[in-house]
Amino acid sequence: MLVSEIFKPENIKMEIQSTDKEELFEEMVNFLADVEHLDIREEILKGIWERERKMTTGIAPNIAIPHTHIPNIERSMGVLGISHKGIDYDSLDGKPVHLVMLLVGDDKQPENHLKILRNIAILLTNPNFYPSIMKCKNPKEVSETIVQFEEDQRFVK
Repeated sequence: MLVSEIFKPENIKMEIQSTDKEELFEEMVNFLADVEHLDIREEILKGIWERERKMTTGIAPNIAIPHTHIPNIERSMGVLGISHKGIDYDSLDGKPVHLVMLLVGDDKQPENHLKILRNIAILLTNPNFYPSIMKCKNPKEVSETIVQFEEDQRFVK
């Protein structure tokens, strides 16, 4: 599955209001629950926090990838959020996060979840990816930018 299939325009939140990780997870999961018509908000939040307690998912400069997999969802899904002001995230580098890629996968298909994480990692290796995303003005531009970068890389579907 391609990153662009997860972060479609309707799954992109252009200006996150949260200023810290706790608010952020609530905001992102609420957005995901609304856009995907989910009634498992608490289950997703619990999974995200369980994963986060193992080690911060603020692993790249300016970028966090909170993720979990839970039972009873039909496919992997996610939300990409942007914060120009930055979010206090407890990142490895101690700096604020500006790009958040929240991913939720089906626990019966962990290999698919890992492929998506791998494809995100490939995108992040391109030094132009983050600055290009941050210049986008709307969800459609973000989605188109992701597609452009995917076309330049090798991805596992």
